[in-house]
Amino acid sequence: MRKLPISVFGSLAALFVTLVMAACAPEAPPAFRATIAPSATAPIYTATPTTTPTFTPTPTATLTATPTPTQTATQTPSPTPTVPLLTLTPPSDEGAPAARRPRAFDLAPTEGWTCGDFPCADDIDGFLSRIRVPQGFLVRHYGRFPGQPMQIAFGNDGRLYATVLENGTRSGAVYALNADGSAERYAGDFVSPVGLAFQPGTDVLYVSARQALESGGVLYRIPPGGAPEIVRDDLPCCFSIVDNQPNGMVFGPDGYLYLGVGSLTDHAEPSDPAHQQFATLEPLEAAVLRIQPHTGEAEPYARGLRNPFDVTFDSQGTFYATDQGLVTGEGDRLLKLEAGGHYGFPYWRLRGCAECPFTPPELDVLPELLLLPSYAIPRGLVAYTGTAFPQNYYDTLFVAIWNAIDGGQRIVHIDPRTVPADPEARASYVPEPFVTGLIRPIDVAMTPDGALVVADFIYGHVWRIDYVGG
Repeated sequence: MRKLPISVFGSLAALFVTLVMAACAPEAPPAFRATIAPSATAPIYTATPTTTPTFTPTPTATLTATPTPTQTATQTPSPTPTVPLLTLTPPSDEGAPAARRPRAFDLAPTEGWTCGDFPCADDIDGFLSRIRVPQGFLVRHYGRFPGQPMQIAFGNDGRLYATVLENGTRSGAVYALNADGSAERYAGDFVSPVGLAFQPGTDVLYVSARQALESGGVLYRIPPGGAPEIVRDDLPCCFSIVDNQPNGMVFGPDGYLYLGVGSLTDHAEPSDPAHQQFATLEPLEAAVLRIQPHTGEAEPYARGLRNPFDVTFDSQGTFYATDQGLVTGEGDRLLKLEAGGHYGFPYWRLRGCAECPFTPPELDVLPELLLLPSYAIPRGLVAYTGTAFPQNYYDTLFVAIWNAIDGGQRIVHIDPRTVPADPEARASYVPEPFVTGLIRPIDVAMTPDGALVVADFIYGHVWRIDYVGG
């Protein structure tokens, strides 16, 4: 497996030194590749039917007054039944405010703040005067995690949970934000924790991580009040100490867990170039997996994704994912996933990757919903299925654009229904800014009452956005 250049690890180290040692940042952090939501009303759950174990009669010999073989029924062991999967009743937009198109708003200023071009870590007022949202929306501080959050999700108790990297390292734990904004360590310790999701109708939490810094993808289950249990410890991992591992996850309408898993290479470069032209992808690599959460049985739902960082379902069961492109920048995108679909990786010669393998003639590659600018590094996303925002936001997407590019460091709003189908027209489509003035937005989620919360990686702040009208 080809390793990242030394310069990349230098940049990564510089960022963490800045986080731990500096009280403020004189300039924006360097660009580098680091790193569901409940409905607005109470969800209704229905049990998915599962197979009932049966008993099979088998012949045995018994003694009678005159020893003759007879048939008696005995019970043979059958597989232990698992707890039924629970499926979520689709939400509705009934009761949402009338649709409205927000007016364009000024973007955040880039100078004049307490630490240079953005506020210091504890300057909440400075952040609130910098962060911009569309007219009719209001932003406020929600809380702060003690480290660098990776992904966020709400639990049944109404608290916001996050996988958090601690002390400037790649190790961490799951934390929960209390009502007063304070953070509580919930479960740990994990190596590079990223994705997390609560199983519908339960307080059982699933977390993706690694066995070691550069090997071994793991899926954990955390029962309420219990220690983490390994569901699978053989998932593909890792391209680098930062990227391409088991990532974001979400429970689908069918009660199964869907998990994005990155590729082990950047462009299928072989580990032994003298004897192999391209690396052979593992069966569960570079894919979004469909996993039976009780047994860990997994199969690819969609293939050909280089590093699917997050996944989400809308109210109709339409499935979306963010995918990170090559180290050279090309291929950052938003995907609408179809069962059995292939989305091209590593066959990216047409994207300008001369070192990538050619596309097999029999492979039907599906197009992306939206190609994003190079080095955008899309991270978390959520389909809005609440009723607190205007109706035209229902079943649209909010996506975290991580990197410091033109149009980056923000949450963007994308209505899949308005993305042009024609490739040329789609190339000129620009996502609508929704939250600007952030540093490194890493994830976005919907609150139980239909607002949005955004987690920023650098200082661990979480911001809440409400619709107030007017």
